Amino acid sequence: MIALPGTLLDERSLCSALAGLDARTELLGTCPMLDDEIDRLAALAPVPAWWVGHSLGGIVALQLAARHPQAVAGLLLLAANARAAPVSGRTRRAAQWDLVQQQGLRELARCKLGPGYGLHTSDVLLHSLADQADAVGLARFGHQLAYADQRPALDERGPWIRVPVLALSAADDALCPPVQSEQIVALALPGIAARHDRLAHAGHLFPMQHTAWVNARLRAFMNLQLQHESSR
Repeated sequence: MIALPGTLLDERSLCSALAGLDARTELLGTCPMLDDEIDRLAALAPVPAWWVGHSLGGIVALQLAARHPQAVAGLLLLAANARAAPVSGRTRRAAQWDLVQQQGLRELARCKLGPGYGLHTSDVLLHSLADQADAVGLARFGHQLAYADQRPALDERGPWIRVPVLALSAADDALCPPVQSEQIVALALPGIAARHDRLAHAGHLFPMQHTAWVNARLRAFMNLQLQHESSR
């Protein structure tokens, strides 16, 4: 299993949700271009791997499955989508980049990203977001913004996903609302295991805030697929 955290997030954002699972974490942002980053990630899986991704990590995992299906055994997608970048998103990311140039990554995480994720100024999670943003760094962040802009639409060509896919969403997530997870599972080919579970009263950071819920669903879905494989 290879885990891909979201924008300006590192392994701390998924470690509790993946507790007890044999997963390695790979930060996004090594290559300037999305296609090159996807090729780099695919090379990390000489045999098909389960890919778990949150937010941008989930978006990139989907792109990886489309470009390098031989590297993917299954998809576990948390607050992801299969859509191309909307124009409004590009404007927002440009504003984020401008703010970082003026005030730094910690300020972006604390004053923009955190409130956008539904966190209050007193929430201790804000400190973790700021620390993770510092750890990711400016260069990776710039590349991550480019990936979000460069991603092609994967939801307009009909069913194409050939591996088991679990999409988890949160009811109050304004960035990747549950309907987008429904669209993902609808892309699975007939006969492919595809499931969407929605968490009530939670937002975009639910993998950090509701770790037991996420962990239980990841385990249940993967165990079901293993049982299916062993019975064949």
